[in-house]
Amino acid sequence: MRPAYRSRTVTDDNDATSRYRAPALEKGLDIIELLASSASGMSLTAIASTLGRSMGEIYRIALALEARGYIRRDQDSDQYALTLKLFELSHENPPTNRLLSVALPLMEKLAADAQQSCHLAVLSGARVLIVAQVDAPRPMHYAVRLGAQFPLAETSSGAVLFAYQPDHHRQALLDASIASFPELAETLPERAEKVLSEGGERRESLVVSGVTNLSQPVFDHRGVIAACLTIPFLAQKGLAVDIDAAERAVIATAAGISAALGWRDPRQTTDNEGEAA
Repeated sequence: MRPAYRSRTVTDDNDATSRYRAPALEKGLDIIELLASSASGMSLTAIASTLGRSMGEIYRIALALEARGYIRRDQDSDQYALTLKLFELSHENPPTNRLLSVALPLMEKLAADAQQSCHLAVLSGARVLIVAQVDAPRPMHYAVRLGAQFPLAETSSGAVLFAYQPDHHRQALLDASIASFPELAETLPERAEKVLSEGGERRESLVVSGVTNLSQPVFDHRGVIAACLTIPFLAQKGLAVDIDAAERAVIATAAGISAALGWRDPRQTTDNEGEAA
């Protein structure tokens, strides 16, 4: 069961940042964040009640968000839901554009070679966001929806993204995850150490029975983790590619995407310098 919604903008009265608060903006962000966690949309009454606001406070903000295209109202049910505008804006960001333009052709080849679907995830707060997805070229397959978000600790993508964060960021992510999903989040540090030792994560899905996640990090030119590439491996009769071969393919593809982003494996650099000497 998901915990009750709590506004992220709530600050202590003594917090130095409180003097710079923008109430109308905070109300709008509260609505967006609340609707992001709602699978079927919410009425204005439900939104106001959940946020602890009056209808008068919420009504004008909701109209403004609707006019700008961030939320939409269902004419039949009067319920509001997020549109894809935030997702589209994130894809207009130059680093995201670069990542997707590089990754998608290689992901299409990976799906064809491994006969499995694959997806690319990035961090979105303390959650993972699926920014690219390619279906397997088979009549039966398992795939994750483009634009879907998941709790960090629930996925192998989340464990990999968590593992390669700087220590201070890792602690912040862990604190946020424990506040929302304590049982899953408590395993993150141990999983992270294993990810760093093995270079990725291969484990049975915590969400879908019969699926084994094969997850590998993607690095940018600075050596900073940019995304996580995952094959949710679904075993089937007559499949020509076994899980070990699929894992080798996702490792090679993640390395290929990283190289195209300008990353150079320090181990290869050391090896080349040794050969030259």
